[in-house]
Amino acid sequence: MSEVKFGTATLPRLLCGTSPFMGAGQFGLAGQEWHRRFFNHPERMSEMFEHFCRLGYPGAHVTGYPTIVEAARLTKENRDFKVAVSLLPENWEDNLKAVLVLDPEVVFVHGAMTDRFLDKRLDDLKACFDTIRNANSFPGLATHDTCHTLKVLQSEENPLHDESFGLLLPINRTGYSIGGTTAEMEDLLRALDSRHPVMGMKTLAAGKIPPQEALDYVFGIPNVCTVTVGVTEKWQAAQIAEIVDSV
Repeated sequence: MSEVKFGTATLPRLLCGTSPFMGAGQFGLAGQEWHRRFFNHPERMSEMFEHFCRLGYPGAHVTGYPTIVEAARLTKENRDFKVAVSLLPENWEDNLKAVLVLDPEVVFVHGAMTDRFLDKRLDDLKACFDTIRNANSFPGLATHDTCHTLKVLQSEENPLHDESFGLLLPINRTGYSIGGTTAEMEDLLRALDSRHPVMGMKTLAAGKIPPQEALDYVFGIPNVCTVTVGVTEKWQAAQIAEIVDSV
């Protein structure tokens, strides 16, 4: 198994993503079908998590919906399975209590909260970090706007300078969901403080970039430690794992 340090945690270089299970909007009509197939069936999601384990990457990035949490819990019954969680933005403290059954290595503040607080309410994010650390997990921020988030975090006025936390960022070579140009994103990532390890998401740009090309690019960027990739078929997981093995 290929593992990396992620702040105070240790994670596989590749995590099973869950956005297809949720039928995320970027997948269009296919997402609706995947939602019907997976979302209310924890055993099916757990089967995919188990497959990632067999491929040598025993971990998942999950969003704190009850059925997805249950799928991860089922997997942890049989496996040494590592979990990074994105909290639901509404009632996030209650959601944190609910996901602690997974003993998560990393807990990210949801991108909707990050993007809402980033410009005017950064102290609220510090309070979130404290609550997550008190639950014995390494805190992180997810975002839907990579470039803007990195600019704020690298500004002189940023009150989070003394904080250690991870980042869950859209990163891909087409510029999909990064909020700027790829050159701008790359420069910002190179300048990122080492206290902020990065997990890449949307690396395949919702299936628009071939996996080899996508992962060669992402793992070639400094400070990117691990990626989360959502799949719906076991052969896709095997393909992704083989690529990550070789990168």
